[in-house]
Amino acid sequence: MSREDFRILEAVGDPEILAVQSPAIIAYNLDMTRPHVSNRLSEFTEHGLVEKIADGRYQITDRGRDYLEGELDAEELELNEE
Repeated sequence: MSREDFRILEAVGDPEILAVQSPAIIAYNLDMTRPHVSNRLSEFTEHGLVEKIADGRYQITDRGRDYLEGELDAEELELNEE
């Protein structure tokens, strides 16, 4: 997982922000493109790190929180890097 990926996942899981995030809001706040964030969120969804709860709305899962807290090894994820 790249540093950029970590920042995206961290933004979705940040309790100081909203519990539900959209790719557009994440992209704006992290100065990334919306398509890039959308692609990464799709990849995170496939690996159980986030879940899509409505069209264009995502929230972090327990597995995603475990990763952010260092309780899940990145090698277990096998994410495709962009």
